[in-house]
Amino acid sequence: MCDRQFGEVMSLVIRVINFIVARALNDRQFKTLLDEVNNYPGLLLHSNVRWLSRGKVLSRFAACLNEIRTFLEMKGVGHPELADTEWLLKFYYLEDLTEHLNQLNVKMQGIGNTVLSLQQAVFAFENKLELFITDLETGRLLHFEKLSQFKDACTASEPIQNLDLHQLAGCTSSLLQSFKARFGEFREHTRLFKFITHPNECSLNTADLNYIPGVSVRDFEAEVADLKASDMWVNKFKSLNEDLERITRQKAELASKHMWTEMKKLQPEDQLILKTWNALPVTYHTLQR
Repeated sequence: MCDRQFGEVMSLVIRVINFIVARALNDRQFKTLLDEVNNYPGLLLHSNVRWLSRGKVLSRFAACLNEIRTFLEMKGVGHPELADTEWLLKFYYLEDLTEHLNQLNVKMQGIGNTVLSLQQAVFAFENKLELFITDLETGRLLHFEKLSQFKDACTASEPIQNLDLHQLAGCTSSLLQSFKARFGEFREHTRLFKFITHPNECSLNTADLNYIPGVSVRDFEAEVADLKASDMWVNKFKSLNEDLERITRQKAELASKHMWTEMKKLQPEDQLILKTWNALPVTYHTLQR
């Protein structure tokens, strides 16, 4: 139900933008919208393109919505949905949600990400979805800026109007369940992923090791016992985690300043981890697999 409804919203946005692209290429009032469209050549020709690619396009569309309505009227094109409260409710929700998804997408596409950092990003977003559900159910809308502005505008013009935010909360709940189903395997192997950076602290069971093809449980357990008793190698992994923490802080600082090019120059985390594991002597060959 939610996929169909929001698919219809996105489909209309695409149709309108395609109409503008064909007839208003030199119209200065749509410059920011058209500039954003040009960043994704061909994306708006089909309604099944991933929404993540259109986050800024949705934002630009919303920013010049009044001008779009006027332009369509002048051209004799009727799209009453663009003034319909229910449609706009879904549209602004979609704009905000897409922005949140884009933030997750940026985190997961970072150079040198490890499976552990990807897992943490997904789990953090699932926690945020729980927060978003409550935000919608209570009507606070602290995490839905554009939707909140639309709600305030509706309340100002028609105080008795009742907006169905619970439907949007239900759609957010469906998205959360989709995430949990899709990334369920991440949760099952949390200990195994943590072992990559904390082998001296993490204990694995036979079920965890069965996920690694061809590993000898006997040799694995014996080598872990040796590693935990070695101050030198324990300190090696402590140094690794200090380096990973430093890079995480640097990433956060650069991201806050939108310094994406500088962020790419940071040493990839996966290289640091691989270098540490490769430093172990051959007596730990089972762990190194």
